[in-house]
Amino acid sequence: MKRQPLFNKEGDQIRDVLRNFKVNDMSKRTEKHTFNYLGVYFIFGIFLGTIAKYSDTVSFNSESGMVFTIISDITTSIGMWVILATLISVSSRSPKYAAIKVLAFFVGMLLSYYIYSQVLFGFFPTYYFLRWCAIGLVSPIGAYIVWFSRREGWGPAICVSLPIGFLLTQGYSFFYVFSMVKGFDLFAALFLLVIMTKSKTQYLKVIPIVILIFIILRNTFLLSYLFGGL
Repeated sequence: MKRQPLFNKEGDQIRDVLRNFKVNDMSKRTEKHTFNYLGVYFIFGIFLGTIAKYSDTVSFNSESGMVFTIISDITTSIGMWVILATLISVSSRSPKYAAIKVLAFFVGMLLSYYIYSQVLFGFFPTYYFLRWCAIGLVSPIGAYIVWFSRREGWGPAICVSLPIGFLLTQGYSFFYVFSMVKGFDLFAALFLLVIMTKSKTQYLKVIPIVILIFIILRNTFLLSYLFGGL
């Protein structure tokens, strides 16, 4: 007696339709989830950009004014934005998402900061806006590279050393100028070294690369050329 197949052609077609529907539904959910995440980082950028600009307007002659002055000094320094972009990058599920999230964050931050300045004070510093926009547009490339620091090996060691070496170069002068901003940059460098280096072997790879980056940046005009005046 000939055995009948478990599914006929019509059954197979129905099964294929259901499978395609399920795949499309999951794809739509993923896109919606990604869009929501981008919205969160965009709003986060708007919030920090608003705080950064507001802190510029508070009078120094009060206790709260002193706090906002410190916030203003830190938020107008490139170091804070480097560590935030690094943390956003390494917390992303892929280098592509890291790049997109960091871009959304910087777009929100820059728009809120300079719109705040224009609307409330009628002042729009075109030179600074263009310089910061250039940094914001390049930031996804840095985020894409830094994402690979989550792994082990010499390649990831180089990736993690880039933001750490930069922050160390910015903050090392804290030991003789005792600036709050320099102290923040130095702390940020040590913080990234601790949380992004997950083994003793990786420490031994990261530290000499950080020292090399520090020496290069310290003894060249590269940072002055890229970020001078900001």
